[in-house]
Amino acid sequence: MTDTESSKNQVDYQEIFDAFPESIIILDNNFSVLDMNDNAETTFIISRKKAKGKRPDLFMPIELEELAKRSLEEERTIFEDEINPTLRGGEKISIQAIASPLFNTQGNIQGVILQIKDAEPAKFLSKKNIQAISTSRFERLMLGLAHELKNPLSGIRGAAQLLAGETENTETAKCAEIITKEADRLTTLIDSLKQLEPSAQEVHEQLDIHEILMEIIYLESLSEQSKRIKYKHNFDITLPQIKCGRNSIKQVFLNLIQNASQAVKENGEVEISTRWTSAHRLKDQRAISVEIKDNGSGIPADSLEKIFSPFYTTRKGGTGLGLFLAYQIIAKHNGVILVESELATGTVFKVYLPVDRD
Repeated sequence: MTDTESSKNQVDYQEIFDAFPESIIILDNNFSVLDMNDNAETTFIISRKKAKGKRPDLFMPIELEELAKRSLEEERTIFEDEINPTLRGGEKISIQAIASPLFNTQGNIQGVILQIKDAEPAKFLSKKNIQAISTSRFERLMLGLAHELKNPLSGIRGAAQLLAGETENTETAKCAEIITKEADRLTTLIDSLKQLEPSAQEVHEQLDIHEILMEIIYLESLSEQSKRIKYKHNFDITLPQIKCGRNSIKQVFLNLIQNASQAVKENGEVEISTRWTSAHRLKDQRAISVEIKDNGSGIPADSLEKIFSPFYTTRKGGTGLGLFLAYQIIAKHNGVILVESELATGTVFKVYLPVDRD
């Protein structure tokens, strides 16, 4: 093999090594760094040039070092499904890690290879699958209830109106009026649930998500409550158009932005951001994220698990269907919606939507 061919093979090896989506670090028997790929440089904020020959405890969390030591001592591959180390800069991350012994041709251990991947995408896809399943079940249940209740409610309302028109008893008339109002309220709820039915009129088309968001922000800025709120937006202008239903997607973000607005107090702030999300992929497609963040009072932990459930609400006069419907709509767009909140700090809703591949 000529020097040129040898050099070319080395370049190919390095390119393949750097192309791996995981962070990879190779250590020798003395626990010195032999090599690391591009993703490892990014994860641990150190260049391979500086890391080579150094002990990994200078930049790597102790949890990973201990995993590598166990692999060497036990001479076997060790897999950790989830560990949550803290990086040098103070950032806490969630990762999966594999430590494998590195053997030479004589079968002797020369070192260990650490393979590290972000655990969040796996969780994310798991949550997405749960949402897809939940969507199907809830949809069948809610649509069934809507159809079953519609006719009886019409009959109850008609009977109450008839009773109110014929009775001279004030108390009876008052009860009939209450029945009529409650029947109307339930009819409104049912009409909201009917939004879950497939609509032949709504065509999914390539749309600019920023155009939709700016329209909502403008409309909200005209409302009475906007006088006490500051709306901010931070958009990534490199995002492409996404294929979606204009009305349904607009309804999702209108609901989320209105919820954020209602959560903040005087001089509150609502920030809407968009960005590429390289960590998450939806059905092998690239994805974008839209985040709606507020600095309100936050949502209690016991409520976070329920907020996407139908009819669950903590707001007086609320129907408990806004977030439920948003959940269903995003799932129908092959996306996912997540929420994070901290009491006295605020809440952020994160919506991930796929981008059709070119």
